[in-house]
Amino acid sequence: MTPEQSFSRWVKVALTAFFVLFGYFLIVDNYLPMTTEARIQRYVTPVSARVSGQVNQVYVVNNQEVTPGQALFSLDDSDFALAVARSELALAQAQSEQIKSQSGLAELKAELHQSELQATEQARETARIARLFKLGHISKQQLDQANTKESLAREASAVSRARLQEVTQALTGAGIMVQQAEEALNQVKLDLTRTQVLAETAGRIGNLQLRQGQHANAGQPLLALISDQSWVSADLREKSLRHVTGGTTVDVVFDALPGEVFKGHVTTIDSGVREGQEAADGLLVQPMSSDRWVRDAQRLRANIELDENFPELATGAKATVQLYPINNPILDAIAVMQIHVVSVLRYLY
Repeated sequence: MTPEQSFSRWVKVALTAFFVLFGYFLIVDNYLPMTTEARIQRYVTPVSARVSGQVNQVYVVNNQEVTPGQALFSLDDSDFALAVARSELALAQAQSEQIKSQSGLAELKAELHQSELQATEQARETARIARLFKLGHISKQQLDQANTKESLAREASAVSRARLQEVTQALTGAGIMVQQAEEALNQVKLDLTRTQVLAETAGRIGNLQLRQGQHANAGQPLLALISDQSWVSADLREKSLRHVTGGTTVDVVFDALPGEVFKGHVTTIDSGVREGQEAADGLLVQPMSSDRWVRDAQRLRANIELDENFPELATGAKATVQLYPINNPILDAIAVMQIHVVSVLRYLY
């Protein structure tokens, strides 16, 4: 074989290999997508105190498993106990003022009743004297005196009625003060209970930086509570997700567990990504500009649930995911071969 023939032969082999590989990657990318951009996800809840104070005691250590309602740490409650005592005194004083107003109200009601009876009686007496005056049995002076007494009695009744209204309003205000004092007492009692910080859900303690004597501000995250519930998130090019739906079968290989392949299925595909999302800031839009001929493909996230138990791995542990969106025995066999080759290669890197 001449050198020219040998060169021509190798060119044909290279071109054939190129087209075979090109076709292979084209089919795989569209019908057997696989991604190395996958990792374990868990719900992570930042834990913070709902009141401010000095940390009195820490009951947990880093990576400790906790159950709902378990005490995590506590704050110094001396200031809150004093606040409860002050609020109780304020409530007692408000209740005393309310009782005093109630007693005054009862007294004024009796006084008003008496003055109204007197005014009624005086009105009858004035009417009797007026009849006698018409008959000429009494003088005009006696009639004027009776009218004056009737006017004074009615004025006394009006004064008693005004005082009763005033005391009624004062009693209403005293009732409001009692309600406010009760709410203030309930709030400080609630703040006192919040000096004990409890786990809201089951999980594992992470990133514990809390120490006794440290000052904790309300709402400031002091540790993380990592949920036991886990799933795998896989980022794939949107073109590769054309045939993927909820329930699509997947194989998962974890970097930490080389040689092992785990079964799972797609639960959901995220409906959007942050990149390119315009903020509603009232300004004009700013179009994206690029001078690249081939732009980067957009990636979407698929959420995957494993169908079998697997050893506990850290949140964020990386994985490789092989999807089976097309029910084809030949393509499925190629995908199985791919993921098993990857699982073996995980021994090397």
